[in-house]
Amino acid sequence: MSTPSPLLVSLRPTGVLVLAAFATSGALITGCSEPAVSLEPPPRAAAAPTTPVATEPRTAAAAPTTPTAPTTPTAQTTSAPATAAVPAPGGVLPASATLPDTAGTPGAHAAHAIHAGGSGEAAPPDTAGGPRIYSKARFAWINAAPRPSKGWLGYLGLGGSVRVRGGSLEAARVQGSGCDAWYAVEPVGYVCAGAGASVDPDDPAVAALRRDAPKIDSPWPYQYAESIDAQRYPTLPTREEQRRKEWDHAAHLEKVAQARAAKSDEEIRAIDKHLVGVALQPTGLPQPELFSFGGLVRESRPRVVQGSTIAYTRTFDADGRSWALTSDQAIVPLDRMKPYPRSAFQGVWLRDGVSLPLAFIRKKDRPTYRRTDAGTFEPTGKDLARLSWVGLTGRAEGEGKERYLETKEAGVWLLESDAAVPEAAQKIPFTKPAEPGSPPRKWLEVSVLGGWMIAYEETTPVFATMISPGRGGIPTEGVPAIETAATPTGTFRVDGKFRTATMVSSTNDLIVHSEVQYVLNFSGPHALHGAYWHDGWGEPKSGGCVNMSPIDAKQIFAWTDPPVPEGWHGMRAITEMGRSTVVKIHR
Repeated sequence: MSTPSPLLVSLRPTGVLVLAAFATSGALITGCSEPAVSLEPPPRAAAAPTTPVATEPRTAAAAPTTPTAPTTPTAQTTSAPATAAVPAPGGVLPASATLPDTAGTPGAHAAHAIHAGGSGEAAPPDTAGGPRIYSKARFAWINAAPRPSKGWLGYLGLGGSVRVRGGSLEAARVQGSGCDAWYAVEPVGYVCAGAGASVDPDDPAVAALRRDAPKIDSPWPYQYAESIDAQRYPTLPTREEQRRKEWDHAAHLEKVAQARAAKSDEEIRAIDKHLVGVALQPTGLPQPELFSFGGLVRESRPRVVQGSTIAYTRTFDADGRSWALTSDQAIVPLDRMKPYPRSAFQGVWLRDGVSLPLAFIRKKDRPTYRRTDAGTFEPTGKDLARLSWVGLTGRAEGEGKERYLETKEAGVWLLESDAAVPEAAQKIPFTKPAEPGSPPRKWLEVSVLGGWMIAYEETTPVFATMISPGRGGIPTEGVPAIETAATPTGTFRVDGKFRTATMVSSTNDLIVHSEVQYVLNFSGPHALHGAYWHDGWGEPKSGGCVNMSPIDAKQIFAWTDPPVPEGWHGMRAITEMGRSTVVKIHR
């Protein structure tokens, strides 16, 4: 990954949202994606084999430049913290699970998926393994040497912390420049204790941010929603402030009141189509203690435009309205957010008797076929569920223009065009033989037109899944891939890993995909990453990146090299951090 610059790549006419470096403002540009247009809940994910989600590896690391840090937070309210025992996001849906039910009380169907209050109190500090340094900023840089530098190795995120080296704060503290107190951190690098970080676990900013830290043990580190032109408030606004900031405030709240009384989604749609899928009912959760943070924590954008996305940590009621607390501690009206259903799709680990060839069912339920006595194919009357997978024998037969694949269930066939069929590579992308005794080299193979991905250890396929590549397919010769929403083809390497990263348009920083999960940069602005805003696996959906389901993204992030060190939120995959996973992308 090249030295970061303050350049924000623009939102192209094709609707590509691109990110490729760290801006001086602290926005991480790392990947590309289609704008999150208004979505009805997607079709329910079909049954598929349950695969355990991998735990994040805890290993080697690196470090960046010293930001100016947040002011010490001051409480906005002394309200009692919320105590409702409603879980925050993070439960992994098994592959056989369905997305949140949309039946029942209109306007309430989304509520059960998003109302999370937590305790409202900070979690106890993590002091296991010795003293730590705690982030007080979106980016608490880990530098290669105890001095400010653009040659950062990694960073800590909001609510994050890392152990210091040497077993004590005294042993970890070193002399340096540009900071009064540098600390050596595990496993490598230095963090400046000051505005952006603290060694005091009871620092008010540290405690407040720890309470709302991302759930990095989950495929969904945050809760996510589509913005309905939501205003972002730095503090809980008065009604007068709401009227001043929200141009349609009175009319909007009147529609919300009407929609709450509606008896069906059709009635809500007649009132305002944008309110279908919005959590209209009160959360029932009390207001937690809220704090004022400076620019190192909260991004400066005043609102999130229609179709952009919001990442948030908790919801609550206050002053007659329901609210969400965003990942960067802004306050957003819950009635201007449409939570995304969670995709239950995941690929399959090739073990315990599961092997290639296999097929994933795309787009919708698909019929199966059998051979007649005349040798032709006819439907069996039984379907294969959308997003499920089935083992294949490797035998194929043609009939007219169609091609049928034989499944491992005796006498059952499927149409090849109804499925994504991963095909094992005939050669590996390494020119040198593996070093004797070294761990197996890892690489990813992506088929853009096939809509699939296989993970390998040397010559052995270990995982297969469907992905969503760029809407523009493969690049046109002489035209940058980003201009046509194509996915670049060739052989690359993972050059940056980020547990979450917000994608921002350079032409309009109100257009964002907030806290996109498990990002693996591989070529300029292009990345493999989770996509929480759609469920169209195997179909071209992105602005050029390789979209993975959230569960797959979590697993592949954990599996790929180099591993992100414990406590780090992001890292550059430089040589010193160890071997990097190769990414091979073809038609």
